[in-house]
Amino acid sequence: MSDFGERLREYIRDSADRKLTIGRMVVSRLAFFGVAAGILIVGVLALLFLVLSKRDKGLTFTRADVVSGYTYRMKDDVLSYRTEDRLYTYDAAKDISTFFPIANIEGYDSSASMTVVYAGTQFKIQGAEKTLALKSGTILDVRAGRNYAALLYRIPVDDRDERFIEIINRNMQSVNTISFKDSEIVAFGFLDTGSTELLWVSTMDVGQFTEESIVRIYDCGNGGTMIHYTTPFYNQAIYNLYLSDRCLFMVGTQSIIRYDREDDGFSAERDRVRVYGSTIVDFSAGTETAYFIALPVAAEGEENSLVRLITISETDDLWSNVMQKYMPSPVVGAFLFNGTICVFTRENFLQFSFAGKKLLDLEPEYEPVKAFRYGADGFLVVTEQNCYRVTLD
Repeated sequence: MSDFGERLREYIRDSADRKLTIGRMVVSRLAFFGVAAGILIVGVLALLFLVLSKRDKGLTFTRADVVSGYTYRMKDDVLSYRTEDRLYTYDAAKDISTFFPIANIEGYDSSASMTVVYAGTQFKIQGAEKTLALKSGTILDVRAGRNYAALLYRIPVDDRDERFIEIINRNMQSVNTISFKDSEIVAFGFLDTGSTELLWVSTMDVGQFTEESIVRIYDCGNGGTMIHYTTPFYNQAIYNLYLSDRCLFMVGTQSIIRYDREDDGFSAERDRVRVYGSTIVDFSAGTETAYFIALPVAAEGEENSLVRLITISETDDLWSNVMQKYMPSPVVGAFLFNGTICVFTRENFLQFSFAGKKLLDLEPEYEPVKAFRYGADGFLVVTEQNCYRVTLD
Protein backbone atom coordinates (compact mmCIF):
# COMPACT_ATOMS: atom_id res chain seq x y z
CA MET A 1 0.00 0.00 0.00
CA SER A 2 2.85 2.32 0.75
CA ASP A 3 4.32 1.78 -2.75
CA PHE A 4 0.94 2.27 -4.27
CA GLY A 5 0.36 5.44 -2.23
CA GLU A 6 3.80 6.80 -3.19
CA ARG A 7 3.09 6.16 -6.88
CA LEU A 8 -0.32 7.85 -6.55
CA ARG A 9 1.23 10.92 -4.96
CA GLU A 10 3.86 11.11 -7.77
CA TYR A 11 1.11 10.77 -10.40
CA ILE A 12 -0.86 13.59 -8.79
CA ARG A 13 2.27 15.78 -8.61
CA ASP A 14 3.08 15.03 -12.27
CA SER A 15 -0.51 15.79 -13.28
CA ALA A 16 -0.43 19.05 -11.39
CA ASP A 17 2.89 20.01 -13.06
CA ARG A 18 1.50 19.15 -16.49
CA LYS A 19 -1.65 21.17 -15.87
CA LEU A 20 0.42 24.09 -14.63
CA THR A 21 2.62 23.92 -17.72
CA ILE A 22 -0.39 23.64 -20.02
CA GLY A 23 -2.04 26.51 -18.16
CA ARG A 24 1.02 28.64 -18.58
CA MET A 25 1.14 27.79 -22.30
CA VAL A 26 -2.54 28.66 -22.69
CA VAL A 27 -2.05 31.95 -20.88
CA SER A 28 1.03 32.68 -22.96
CA ARG A 29 -0.79 31.93 -26.20
CA LEU A 30 -3.79 33.94 -25.14
CA ALA A 31 -1.51 36.81 -24.25
CA PHE A 32 0.22 36.53 -27.65
CA PHE A 33 -3.03 36.46 -29.56
CA GLY A 34 -4.35 39.31 -27.43
CA VAL A 35 -1.34 41.45 -28.22
CA ALA A 36 -1.58 40.55 -31.92
CA ALA A 37 -5.28 41.39 -31.95
CA GLY A 38 -4.54 44.67 -30.25
CA ILE A 39 -1.87 45.54 -32.80
CA LEU A 40 -4.27 44.60 -35.62
CA ILE A 41 -7.03 46.77 -34.17
CA VAL A 42 -4.65 49.69 -33.73
CA GLY A 43 -3.45 49.24 -37.34
CA VAL A 44 -7.00 49.14 -38.68
CA LEU A 45 -7.92 52.24 -36.69
CA ALA A 46 -4.79 54.03 -37.90
CA LEU A 47 -5.56 53.12 -41.51
CA LEU A 48 -9.16 54.18 -41.09
CA PHE A 49 -8.00 57.47 -39.60
CA LEU A 50 -5.67 58.09 -42.53
CA VAL A 51 -8.41 57.32 -45.06
CA LEU A 52 -10.98 59.45 -43.31
CA SER A 53 -8.54 62.28 -42.74
CA LYS A 54 -7.64 62.22 -46.45
CA ARG A 55 -11.23 62.16 -47.62
CA ASP A 56 -12.68 65.68 -47.84
CA LYS A 57 -10.03 67.15 -45.55
CA GLY A 58 -10.21 70.86 -46.26
CA LEU A 59 -13.03 70.58 -48.83
CA THR A 60 -16.56 71.77 -48.10
CA PHE A 61 -19.37 70.81 -50.51
CA THR A 62 -22.62 72.79 -50.66
CA ARG A 63 -25.42 72.03 -53.11
CA ALA A 64 -25.81 74.68 -55.80
CA ASP A 65 -29.06 75.55 -57.54
CA VAL A 66 -27.87 74.13 -60.86
CA VAL A 67 -29.47 71.32 -62.86
CA SER A 68 -26.99 68.62 -63.89
CA GLY A 69 -26.75 66.95 -67.26
CA TYR A 70 -26.37 69.97 -69.57
CA THR A 71 -23.60 71.83 -71.40
CA TYR A 72 -22.19 74.63 -69.25
CA ARG A 73 -20.31 77.87 -69.86
CA MET A 74 -18.43 79.80 -67.19
CA LYS A 75 -17.68 83.50 -67.64
CA ASP A 76 -17.19 86.29 -65.09
CA ASP A 77 -18.18 83.89 -62.26
CA VAL A 78 -21.51 83.20 -64.01
CA LEU A 79 -22.39 79.65 -65.05
CA SER A 80 -24.90 79.51 -67.89
CA TYR A 81 -26.72 76.64 -69.57
CA ARG A 82 -29.91 76.02 -71.48
CA THR A 83 -32.57 73.36 -71.13
CA GLU A 84 -35.41 72.63 -73.53
CA ASP A 85 -37.39 75.76 -72.67
CA ARG A 86 -35.25 77.86 -70.33
CA LEU A 87 -31.92 79.66 -70.22
CA TYR A 88 -30.34 79.55 -66.77
CA THR A 89 -27.63 81.75 -65.31
CA TYR A 90 -26.11 80.98 -61.94
CA ASP A 91 -23.98 83.60 -60.17
CA ALA A 92 -21.59 81.39 -58.24
CA ALA A 93 -20.15 84.19 -56.12
CA LYS A 94 -23.61 85.32 -54.96
CA ASP A 95 -25.26 81.87 -55.05
CA ILE A 96 -28.16 83.25 -57.11
CA SER A 97 -29.86 81.37 -59.95
CA THR A 98 -31.98 83.10 -62.62
CA PHE A 99 -33.81 81.74 -65.62
CA PHE A 100 -35.44 83.15 -68.74
CA PRO A 101 -38.14 81.47 -70.81
CA ILE A 102 -36.78 80.93 -74.32
CA ALA A 103 -38.42 79.95 -77.57
CA ASN A 104 -36.25 78.66 -80.39
CA ILE A 105 -33.19 80.79 -79.70
CA GLU A 106 -30.13 79.86 -81.74
CA GLY A 107 -27.47 81.10 -79.34
CA TYR A 108 -26.58 83.27 -76.38
CA ASP A 109 -23.80 84.66 -74.22
CA SER A 110 -23.78 85.74 -70.57
CA SER A 111 -21.55 87.94 -68.44
CA ALA A 112 -21.84 89.12 -64.85
CA SER A 113 -24.09 91.99 -65.92
CA MET A 114 -26.07 90.86 -68.97
CA THR A 115 -27.33 87.97 -71.07
CA VAL A 116 -27.79 88.34 -74.83
CA VAL A 117 -29.87 85.93 -76.93
CA TYR A 118 -30.44 85.77 -80.66
CA ALA A 119 -32.29 83.91 -83.41
CA GLY A 120 -32.06 84.71 -87.10
CA THR A 121 -32.04 88.51 -87.41
CA GLN A 122 -33.44 89.20 -83.94
CA PHE A 123 -31.54 89.76 -80.72
CA LYS A 124 -32.28 90.92 -77.20
CA ILE A 125 -30.47 91.83 -74.01
CA GLN A 126 -32.46 90.14 -71.25
CA GLY A 127 -34.23 92.79 -69.19
CA ALA A 128 -34.56 95.21 -72.09
CA GLU A 129 -38.08 96.28 -73.00
CA LYS A 130 -38.03 95.02 -76.57
CA THR A 131 -36.36 92.76 -79.09
CA LEU A 132 -34.50 94.36 -81.99
CA ALA A 133 -33.83 93.02 -85.45
CA LEU A 134 -31.16 93.64 -88.07
CA LYS A 135 -32.31 95.37 -91.23
CA SER A 136 -30.63 92.60 -93.19
CA GLY A 137 -28.36 89.65 -92.59
CA THR A 138 -28.24 86.72 -90.20
CA ILE A 139 -26.68 86.74 -86.74
CA LEU A 140 -23.91 84.15 -86.29
CA ASP A 141 -22.78 84.77 -82.72
CA VAL A 142 -22.90 87.25 -79.81
CA ARG A 143 -20.70 88.33 -76.90
CA ALA A 144 -21.82 89.94 -73.65
CA GLY A 145 -19.61 92.43 -71.82
CA ARG A 146 -20.18 94.71 -68.84
CA ASN A 147 -22.00 97.57 -70.59
CA TYR A 148 -21.81 96.46 -74.22
CA ALA A 149 -22.73 93.53 -76.41
CA ALA A 150 -21.28 92.57 -79.79
CA LEU A 151 -23.18 90.91 -82.64
CA LEU A 152 -21.42 88.98 -85.40
CA TYR A 153 -23.58 88.69 -88.51
CA ARG A 154 -23.28 88.09 -92.24
CA ILE A 155 -24.86 89.64 -95.30
CA PRO A 156 -24.71 87.85 -98.66
CA VAL A 157 -22.86 89.99 -101.21
CA ASP A 158 -22.49 88.67 -104.75
CA ASP A 159 -20.77 85.27 -104.49
CA ARG A 160 -19.62 85.60 -100.87
CA ASP A 161 -20.82 86.52 -97.37
CA GLU A 162 -19.59 89.77 -95.88
CA ARG A 163 -19.04 89.72 -92.10
CA PHE A 164 -19.90 92.55 -89.73
CA ILE A 165 -19.65 93.13 -85.99
CA GLU A 166 -22.03 95.60 -84.39
CA ILE A 167 -21.36 97.07 -80.94
CA ILE A 168 -24.56 97.59 -78.92
CA ASN A 169 -24.85 99.35 -75.55
CA ARG A 170 -27.05 98.01 -72.78
CA ASN A 171 -29.84 100.41 -73.89
CA MET A 172 -29.96 98.46 -77.18
CA GLN A 173 -28.44 101.34 -79.15
CA SER A 174 -25.84 100.84 -81.87
CA VAL A 175 -22.40 102.26 -81.06
CA ASN A 176 -20.49 101.20 -84.17
CA THR A 177 -20.71 98.78 -87.10
CA ILE A 178 -17.41 97.27 -88.27
CA SER A 179 -16.96 95.55 -91.63
CA PHE A 180 -14.66 92.56 -92.19
CA LYS A 181 -15.29 92.01 -95.87
CA ASP A 182 -11.99 90.36 -96.69
CA SER A 183 -11.36 88.37 -93.49
CA GLU A 184 -12.71 85.34 -91.68
CA ILE A 185 -13.50 86.09 -88.03
CA VAL A 186 -11.91 83.49 -85.75
CA ALA A 187 -12.82 84.86 -82.31
CA PHE A 188 -13.95 88.05 -80.56
CA GLY A 189 -14.68 89.26 -77.05
CA PHE A 190 -14.40 92.03 -74.50
CA LEU A 191 -11.61 93.27 -72.21
CA ASP A 192 -12.61 95.35 -69.20
CA THR A 193 -10.04 98.00 -68.27
CA GLY A 194 -12.17 99.42 -65.46
CA SER A 195 -12.58 102.83 -67.09
CA THR A 196 -13.78 101.46 -70.44
CA GLU A 197 -14.41 98.26 -72.34
CA LEU A 198 -12.37 97.09 -75.30
CA LEU A 199 -13.68 94.85 -78.06
CA TRP A 200 -11.07 92.60 -79.69
CA VAL A 201 -11.53 90.77 -82.96
CA SER A 202 -9.20 88.06 -84.29
CA THR A 203 -9.35 87.43 -88.04
CA MET A 204 -7.70 85.01 -90.42
CA ASP A 205 -6.74 85.69 -94.02
CA VAL A 206 -5.58 82.88 -96.27
CA GLY A 207 -2.78 84.14 -98.49
CA GLN A 208 -1.10 82.50 -101.43
CA PHE A 209 1.29 80.47 -99.30
CA THR A 210 0.46 81.14 -95.61
CA GLU A 211 -2.37 81.93 -93.24
CA GLU A 212 -2.22 85.38 -91.66
CA SER A 213 -3.95 86.23 -88.39
CA ILE A 214 -4.55 89.83 -87.30
CA VAL A 215 -6.05 91.20 -84.06
CA ARG A 216 -7.88 94.53 -83.95
CA ILE A 217 -8.90 96.26 -80.71
CA TYR A 218 -11.70 98.86 -80.43
CA ASP A 219 -12.58 101.27 -77.62
CA CYS A 220 -16.30 100.84 -76.97
CA GLY A 221 -16.43 103.91 -74.71
CA ASN A 222 -15.04 106.05 -77.51
CA GLY A 223 -17.54 105.18 -80.20
CA GLY A 224 -15.89 101.90 -81.09
CA THR A 225 -12.71 103.57 -82.41
CA MET A 226 -9.92 101.14 -83.34
CA ILE A 227 -6.91 101.68 -81.04
CA HIS A 228 -4.66 98.74 -81.93
CA TYR A 229 -3.87 96.72 -85.03
CA THR A 230 -1.27 93.97 -84.91
CA THR A 231 1.17 92.92 -87.57
CA PRO A 232 0.24 89.53 -89.04
CA PHE A 233 0.80 86.31 -87.10
CA TYR A 234 1.71 83.61 -89.59
CA ASN A 235 0.33 80.07 -89.49
CA GLN A 236 -1.49 80.46 -86.20
CA ALA A 237 -4.86 81.76 -85.04
CA ILE A 238 -5.37 84.00 -81.98
CA TYR A 239 -8.26 82.69 -79.92
CA ASN A 240 -8.15 84.65 -76.62
CA LEU A 241 -6.77 87.81 -75.00
CA TYR A 242 -5.87 88.44 -71.34
CA LEU A 243 -5.24 91.82 -69.74
CA SER A 244 -3.18 92.60 -66.63
CA ASP A 245 -2.24 95.93 -65.06
CA ARG A 246 1.00 95.97 -67.03
CA CYS A 247 0.55 93.83 -70.14
CA LEU A 248 -1.74 92.45 -72.81
CA PHE A 249 -1.33 88.79 -73.75
CA MET A 250 -2.65 87.36 -77.01
CA VAL A 251 -3.03 83.58 -76.91
CA GLY A 252 -2.64 81.71 -80.16
CA THR A 253 -2.50 78.14 -81.33
CA GLN A 254 1.31 78.25 -81.26
CA SER A 255 2.37 81.13 -78.98
CA ILE A 256 1.49 83.58 -76.23
CA ILE A 257 2.41 87.06 -77.47
CA ARG A 258 3.07 89.80 -74.93
CA TYR A 259 2.47 93.55 -75.36
CA ASP A 260 2.99 96.29 -72.79
CA ARG A 261 0.23 98.71 -71.83
CA GLU A 262 1.06 102.31 -72.72
CA ASP A 263 -1.35 105.04 -71.62
CA ASP A 264 -4.55 104.25 -73.52
CA GLY A 265 -2.94 101.81 -75.95
CA PHE A 266 -0.40 99.05 -76.31
CA SER A 267 3.22 98.73 -77.41
CA ALA A 268 4.62 96.70 -80.25
CA GLU A 269 5.21 93.02 -79.57
CA ARG A 270 7.63 92.50 -76.66
CA ASP A 271 7.91 88.75 -76.20
CA ARG A 272 6.63 85.45 -77.54
CA VAL A 273 6.40 82.10 -75.69
CA ARG A 274 5.68 78.88 -77.52
CA VAL A 275 2.60 76.89 -76.38
CA TYR A 276 2.04 74.67 -79.40
CA GLY A 277 -0.29 71.77 -78.66
CA SER A 278 -1.78 73.38 -75.53
CA THR A 279 -4.95 75.28 -74.67
CA ILE A 280 -4.85 78.03 -72.04
CA VAL A 281 -7.62 77.49 -69.48
CA ASP A 282 -6.77 79.94 -66.68
CA PHE A 283 -4.80 83.15 -66.16
CA SER A 284 -3.56 85.19 -63.20
CA ALA A 285 -1.14 88.11 -62.96
CA GLY A 286 1.01 89.27 -60.06
CA THR A 287 2.94 92.53 -59.90
CA GLU A 288 5.69 91.46 -62.30
CA THR A 289 4.73 87.95 -63.45
CA ALA A 290 1.86 86.40 -65.37
CA TYR A 291 0.77 82.79 -64.91
CA PHE A 292 -1.13 80.56 -67.34
CA ILE A 293 -2.56 77.08 -66.88
CA ALA A 294 -2.31 75.04 -70.07
CA LEU A 295 -3.83 71.65 -70.92
CA PRO A 296 -2.62 69.61 -73.91
CA VAL A 297 -5.01 69.45 -76.83
CA ALA A 298 -6.31 65.89 -76.64
CA ALA A 299 -7.40 63.95 -79.69
CA GLU A 300 -11.05 63.03 -79.94
CA GLY A 301 -11.86 60.25 -77.50
CA GLU A 302 -8.64 60.69 -75.54
CA GLU A 303 -8.37 61.91 -71.94
CA ASN A 304 -5.70 64.21 -70.55
CA SER A 305 -3.75 63.79 -67.31
CA LEU A 306 -1.10 66.49 -67.83
CA VAL A 307 -1.18 70.07 -66.49
CA ARG A 308 1.31 72.79 -67.46
CA LEU A 309 2.11 76.06 -65.65
CA ILE A 310 3.50 78.73 -67.99
CA THR A 311 5.17 81.68 -66.27
CA ILE A 312 5.96 84.86 -68.24
CA SER A 313 7.77 87.97 -67.01
CA GLU A 314 5.96 91.31 -67.29
CA THR A 315 9.15 93.36 -66.85
CA ASP A 316 11.96 94.43 -69.16
CA ASP A 317 13.88 91.37 -67.99
CA LEU A 318 12.28 89.01 -70.51
CA TRP A 319 12.04 85.40 -69.38
CA SER A 320 9.57 82.54 -69.24
CA ASN A 321 9.30 79.07 -67.74
CA VAL A 322 7.17 75.97 -68.26
CA MET A 323 6.51 73.39 -65.54
CA GLN A 324 4.40 70.29 -66.06
CA LYS A 325 2.82 67.79 -63.68
CA TYR A 326 1.19 64.44 -64.44
CA MET A 327 -2.03 63.71 -62.55
CA PRO A 328 -3.11 60.28 -61.23
CA SER A 329 -6.34 60.30 -63.26
CA PRO A 330 -7.94 62.34 -66.10
CA VAL A 331 -8.23 66.10 -65.47
CA VAL A 332 -11.70 67.67 -65.32
CA GLY A 333 -10.57 71.17 -64.27
CA ALA A 334 -7.28 72.98 -63.58
CA PHE A 335 -6.98 76.44 -62.03
CA LEU A 336 -4.79 79.12 -60.50
CA PHE A 337 -6.03 79.63 -56.95
CA ASN A 338 -4.56 81.94 -54.29
CA GLY A 339 -1.01 81.56 -55.52
CA THR A 340 -1.25 77.79 -56.09
CA ILE A 341 -2.28 75.32 -58.77
CA CYS A 342 -5.47 73.39 -58.03
CA VAL A 343 -6.59 70.42 -60.11
CA PHE A 344 -9.75 68.32 -60.03
CA THR A 345 -9.39 64.90 -61.61
CA ARG A 346 -11.94 62.12 -61.84
CA GLU A 347 -10.75 60.77 -58.48
CA ASN A 348 -8.68 63.44 -56.72
CA PHE A 349 -8.30 67.05 -55.74
CA LEU A 350 -4.66 68.11 -55.87
CA GLN A 351 -2.91 71.34 -54.94
CA PHE A 352 0.65 72.30 -55.93
CA SER A 353 2.92 75.24 -55.31
CA PHE A 354 4.25 77.13 -58.31
CA ALA A 355 7.54 75.32 -57.69
CA GLY A 356 5.75 71.98 -58.21
CA LYS A 357 5.59 70.80 -54.58
CA LYS A 358 2.45 68.81 -53.79
CA LEU A 359 0.51 70.52 -51.01
CA LEU A 360 -2.72 68.47 -50.95
CA ASP A 361 -3.99 65.19 -52.38
CA LEU A 362 -7.62 64.65 -51.38
CA GLU A 363 -10.40 62.28 -52.38
CA PRO A 364 -13.62 64.27 -52.87
CA GLU A 365 -16.81 62.72 -51.62
CA TYR A 366 -18.46 63.30 -55.00
CA GLU A 367 -16.84 62.26 -58.26
CA PRO A 368 -16.56 65.33 -60.53
CA VAL A 369 -17.21 65.23 -64.26
CA LYS A 370 -16.55 68.96 -64.72
CA ALA A 371 -15.10 71.70 -62.52
CA PHE A 372 -14.94 75.51 -62.71
CA ARG A 373 -13.32 78.22 -60.59
CA TYR A 374 -15.18 81.30 -59.41
CA GLY A 375 -13.64 84.42 -57.91
CA ALA A 376 -11.06 83.93 -55.19
CA ASP A 377 -13.35 81.83 -53.03
CA GLY A 378 -13.99 78.46 -54.53
CA PHE A 379 -15.03 76.09 -57.26
CA LEU A 380 -18.15 74.73 -58.91
CA VAL A 381 -18.08 70.94 -59.27
CA VAL A 382 -20.56 69.18 -61.52
CA THR A 383 -21.23 65.48 -60.89
CA GLU A 384 -23.51 63.05 -62.71
CA GLN A 385 -26.40 63.96 -60.40
CA ASN A 386 -25.77 67.41 -58.87
CA CYS A 387 -23.68 70.56 -58.79
CA TYR A 388 -21.79 71.80 -55.73
CA ARG A 389 -20.10 74.95 -54.56
CA VAL A 390 -16.77 73.79 -53.14
CA THR A 391 -14.54 75.78 -50.84
CA LEU A 392 -11.04 74.93 -49.73
CA ASP A 393 -10.62 75.46 -45.99
